[in-house]
Amino acid sequence: MNILIIPAFFRTTQRPTLGSFFWEQAEALKNAGHDVTVIYCDTYSVKCIKEYINYSEKEIEDLQGINIYRKRVLCPLKHGIEGHREAFAKAVLELYDKYLSDKKNIEIIHAHCCIWAGYSAMQLSRKTKIPYVITEHATIFQLHRDKISKKNDAYIADAFRNASKVICVSGAFRKLLGSYTANIEVIGNVTDCDRFCLPRKGSKTDKDNKCSFLTICYMEEEAQLYKKGIDILLEVWAGIVSENKNVRLTIGGGGKASKKVVEWIDKYGISDSVELIGPLERDRVAEQMQRCDCFVLPSRYETFGVVYIEAMACGKPVIAAANGGPDDFVKDFNGILIEPDNKWELAAAIRRIADIYENGENVYQAEKIAEYAKENFSGEAIALKLDRLYKSIIDRQSGADYV
Repeated sequence: MNILIIPAFFRTTQRPTLGSFFWEQAEALKNAGHDVTVIYCDTYSVKCIKEYINYSEKEIEDLQGINIYRKRVLCPLKHGIEGHREAFAKAVLELYDKYLSDKKNIEIIHAHCCIWAGYSAMQLSRKTKIPYVITEHATIFQLHRDKISKKNDAYIADAFRNASKVICVSGAFRKLLGSYTANIEVIGNVTDCDRFCLPRKGSKTDKDNKCSFLTICYMEEEAQLYKKGIDILLEVWAGIVSENKNVRLTIGGGGKASKKVVEWIDKYGISDSVELIGPLERDRVAEQMQRCDCFVLPSRYETFGVVYIEAMACGKPVIAAANGGPDDFVKDFNGILIEPDNKWELAAAIRRIADIYENGENVYQAEKIAEYAKENFSGEAIALKLDRLYKSIIDRQSGADYV
């Protein structure tokens, strides 16, 4: 099957992990035997003129057998999502006409995020009659829907309604988008279960005798720390270590806002039990997950939360908040689900994991946890779900054309 993917944001030379879940799904589809192509537009406002001038991405690239076509566009008149909508869509159509219209028989278009990949997919579909689907990931619908103008909301609604299928990464997110369309299916993000897996038997972990907790968070802005609940995690941690010295917390992730994390650590006097290890490449994230005893991230908002699945794929129980994403996959056998912003429940969950570790209880079985992650969220599992969805759409359209 020939699949065209349009991501709303995408990896760059400087930020190779940007939109990693889009790329990992593209790889999964490629590995499942599909022909996958990516079209993407890097849009810049005048505020980002320096980045626009210094742009160094290739317009054509073959990466692991996936053809990528991209271009940069300057949007000088309007800022924010309003100014980027038509510029993004125009660039997508231009790239399609230049590279794909007479070379590949694209059978389905898969856009990631309606703003503005989904809108662009709708415009391309109207021109080519190729059906399109949208997978929605954006937290704007969860956190800032009131900031979407009526004009933009109408464009968004149009793109959702005209899609052959809208995909959400969680059941809670499906309810959130229900006002736009009822034509929604839940399919989670891909987890790289080759990289994130059970540690090899006999591998060295350099572990001490303390129960180790791990959290991973991007720290470019303080808002990200709040979204991920790092503030309450450290506040609660101060109470935990005052009564139990046999625990330690490792925090992975880099960015300017890491200074705020250091401030909190100093404020609570917990530097002896908390270690900041800075930004991590994907292999190092997997390594840290294999070493820890529990992954904890009390996010206030998550549309999905692939980092929890990655930890599970390494056989680790997780502590997460029932904030929309983890509600679907955190079960009694693989972790503890707490109420968002509930410090008491967070503390109780951490204490519970620490007690299990200290008492040697066999509550969380690594093999069972890892198998659940693989069966439901591996590249093979997600590619199979998408394959079935694509075929049903194409068959339905073929039937309609025949009639």
